[in-house]
Amino acid sequence: MPVETDLIIERGGNVTIVAANLSLLDIAERGDELAAAIGALPPVAWPPEHNDASMFAWVRRLIEQYPGETGYNTWFIVGGGMLCGTAGFKGPPGDDGSVEIGYSVIPEAQRRGFASEAVELLAARAFRDQRVTAIRAETLLDGVASQAVLRRCGFGQTGLRHDPEDGDVVCFELSRAH
Repeated sequence: MPVETDLIIERGGNVTIVAANLSLLDIAERGDELAAAIGALPPVAWPPEHNDASMFAWVRRLIEQYPGETGYNTWFIVGGGMLCGTAGFKGPPGDDGSVEIGYSVIPEAQRRGFASEAVELLAARAFRDQRVTAIRAETLLDGVASQAVLRRCGFGQTGLRHDPEDGDVVCFELSRAH
């Protein structure tokens, strides 16, 4: 089990995010020990939407593909002391200086500001990296709550695009303040 000194952690007012690493992914795959490994209370239900075994396998590949880009992957959200979701980057900054984020919170922890605070922590972390000029996110057309999270965090809507898997999605961006 990792000790807190081995973890990459960002703390906010009522939210802490903990970067996934290979050790935490191993623990997550074995069952319900993840909360204890990151010092959180166990969630009411796990995993949050869009967090199945294939997503965790994708995160594992991302970590292995970019070993020098610590933190540019999934982070576990601890809200009010409880493991309640995931948020993170879909990889390190691209050549254009952008990163893309995503997030998901279990239903029992929604509408409590945990996603918004996690997005703010991710944005602050990303903009500490001088390579990052913009943070992007996409939501489903009917993802009104997700869209509200992004707007609360200062993201502006940049348009729509068609995703082959998800259909039409709403695109958002937050640029580095000059």
